Amino acid sequence: MLTDKRILELNSAGLLAEVVGFETNEVARNASGTSVQTYGGQEFVDFTGGIAVHACGHGHAEVVAAITAQAAQVLHVSDIMRHTPQLELAQFLRERFAEAIGGPEDWTFLFMNSGSESIDSAAKLALKATGRKRLVAFEGAFHGRTLFATALSRSKTAHWSAYEPFLTPLREHIHHVAAPRCPRDCDHQQSHCCVKSLETLLESVGEEVAAVFFEAQQGEGGYVPMPPDAAQRIRELTQRYGILLIADEIQSGMGRTGRWFGFEHLGIQPDITVFGKAVGGGLPLAGIGAAQSLMGRWQPGEHGTTFGGNPIACAAGLAALRVIQRDGLVERSARLGEAVKARLCPLVGKYGVADVRGNGLMIGVELRDANGNPDYARCEAVKLRCRADGLLLLTCGAKIGNPLTDNSTIRLIPPLNTPEPILWQGLDVLESALKTIS
Repeated sequence: MLTDKRILELNSAGLLAEVVGFETNEVARNASGTSVQTYGGQEFVDFTGGIAVHACGHGHAEVVAAITAQAAQVLHVSDIMRHTPQLELAQFLRERFAEAIGGPEDWTFLFMNSGSESIDSAAKLALKATGRKRLVAFEGAFHGRTLFATALSRSKTAHWSAYEPFLTPLREHIHHVAAPRCPRDCDHQQSHCCVKSLETLLESVGEEVAAVFFEAQQGEGGYVPMPPDAAQRIRELTQRYGILLIADEIQSGMGRTGRWFGFEHLGIQPDITVFGKAVGGGLPLAGIGAAQSLMGRWQPGEHGTTFGGNPIACAAGLAALRVIQRDGLVERSARLGEAVKARLCPLVGKYGVADVRGNGLMIGVELRDANGNPDYARCEAVKLRCRADGLLLLTCGAKIGNPLTDNSTIRLIPPLNTPEPILWQGLDVLESALKTIS
């Protein structure tokens, strides 16, 4: 059996590639609820949730029980045959989508391993179904790390700059329109900049565009919610040109924003929805959903996956989603999100805080310097100060050299069932760090 000393030696041996950007040099020992203990003797309150994965907290008993039970039944069958957790999870999601879109048409699902794979899958479906060759996304968007998802994303130059010689030909078919927000001195309504940018593009190539990808609330781009009037106008434009609208709900879905899906805040219905993160209950699971008539445009064998929709991952995800539904965590997320914003909004204009925004428990606290520029250094310093005080936080924000898009933001994504005393304790730590760094 490994000793603590040996584990720490392995951690110092350079065994794992640093490219993923590990947030700490700690090794997790135990994790439960919102608490993470490490082999280095640290204990943290976790407001990262595995990057919005642990909607029910670390190691929820019902999720663990579902994993244990399923492991004793069926571990893996690939696409040789269907299995019960996959069917049950698909039925659960079909019911949630029926509620969200308010329509009678049944949706069907393709389960994959990761959000990036699912973004690729959605693009392939759109290209096949429409027979067109162009795709559109927004500045500030983040859709994943595969080569295609990297080309589609536009949140940080560092994500794509090293691969630009390879990506350039692909970019001939990918267009980026203005981010779904306007500069502070813009005379127009907030939604007009991105809509006008899309309108201009579609006037020239609209008949060639297969799909528009959007995030109901941009994630890596700075936790910026899309304005409902912008989303509704974008939906009108895509329908006019026969373009599919694809909602990236990888981070914002499964109750995170106080609705089952972030697009419910916008009053629109997407044609394809991409989901991931929380849907697996802590295990690798993601996928796409669409009406049967659209998904049926694929022929068997045109796309596939060896491990996507694994029985254990589906069982874990189904258990987590049932907990979210039974315990009213979607509604709780909405209520607590408003309370968190009410607590933090008075800080705007102080300590570098420029904005507090978001829906549910997907909240961004944007920091800017005295000249109004994104304050990336302060964001990092606040994050590290919080970590020193026992609170795990992440930052986000676009960094592409466009002042209309770039921002530096602290993100709050605690588990949806975080006990309220712990939630307020974490906010105390954050507020103290903001004041200290300031």
